[in-house]
Amino acid sequence: MLQKVVISPRQLLTRAELEAYDPASESWQKQFARRYIRHSELKDILDNMEDVNGTVYEKFAVSITPYMAKLMDPHDPNCPIRLQYLPSRHEEQKAGFETMLDELGEEGDTVPGTSVVHRYPRRVLFLVSNTCATLCRFCTRKRMVSQPTGSVHKDEIERSIDYIASNKDIDDVLLSGGDPLTFDDERLDYILGAIRERAPHVRFLRIGSRMVVQLPTRVTPELCAILEKHRVQMVNIHINHPKEITPLLRERVKLIQKAGIMMGLQTVCLKGVNDDVAVLRELFMQAIEMGVRPYYVYSTDMVEGAHHFIVPYHRMLELYEGIRGWISGPAVPTFVVDGLGGLGKLPIIPTYVTEEIRRDGQGTTIKCRNYKGDTVEMPGLGLDFRVPSQSRA
Repeated sequence: MLQKVVISPRQLLTRAELEAYDPASESWQKQFARRYIRHSELKDILDNMEDVNGTVYEKFAVSITPYMAKLMDPHDPNCPIRLQYLPSRHEEQKAGFETMLDELGEEGDTVPGTSVVHRYPRRVLFLVSNTCATLCRFCTRKRMVSQPTGSVHKDEIERSIDYIASNKDIDDVLLSGGDPLTFDDERLDYILGAIRERAPHVRFLRIGSRMVVQLPTRVTPELCAILEKHRVQMVNIHINHPKEITPLLRERVKLIQKAGIMMGLQTVCLKGVNDDVAVLRELFMQAIEMGVRPYYVYSTDMVEGAHHFIVPYHRMLELYEGIRGWISGPAVPTFVVDGLGGLGKLPIIPTYVTEEIRRDGQGTTIKCRNYKGDTVEMPGLGLDFRVPSQSRA
């Protein structure tokens, strides 16, 4: 009996080939197979590429879809897309402060024998995959993403679903990884269906995915039908720069929305990429324009090899001040620090309202400041006023 020979599609190795390539012209699986896994494979596509030591690959792999490579400026080494995905010599330099592979302490909160991170009382993070379409150099899960030892096996997934099913207090499940959408439709259909069947107490089922942005053709009518069938209520996508919002992305986002699924946006604050008020204003307004609600802006995690992306706390406060009041209210996300060791998401909020002791020492007064710097004092907010009870005649 003759064996069927599967021929992988070849890589696009010149700028002309890449420019002529239409990502929507073939299946997402074929484009996935065309990924670049060495930065040297882009030498005839991008000018002014940094030459990094091969030891960078030993710590964290490279993987870039043709779609993302096409978004990279062919000449500018500071292109915000290039900076996110191409390896840098900075990754091998010492940070000058402590970094670690599991800086969020997820392993300590992982239920033994499963891939469920149970940190909060009623919600869990379910890590289903260690694979992504394109690897972000600032990835917070370098300990497992792209690493053979980080694979989530089928028996772990089964035990994870069993754990969720047996814990009736869990009413919110977030599928993440890696990226859940790297699974084929059949596998994703099974996992979502098993959660809904075995854990009917789960009220909110959501997926976190960067793949929607890195490989928009992954979003198909068939995928959306599966998400709708299993009542996935929310898909959070990850965008860091307006350049990542393309007509193809907008088109595929609409497919998800037509399935009745809410969409949220998560962003990481990255030095040299988006630590700019104008960039963030445009990013969040474009997101809300296409019906994706900005949710979180994370500080860069203190993960190994990502220290050169870290935006100082004082700058994050300035960025927030430059956004709130200047763009639509629903487009303003919450800025957060993800605390070391599993402390959780901690909001970064400038002081707009303060309570101070009155000059006469009698109680407190409230001082308010708006986005323009205008101020007003509201002493009534400092009082514990009670309506006098009325005696009945």
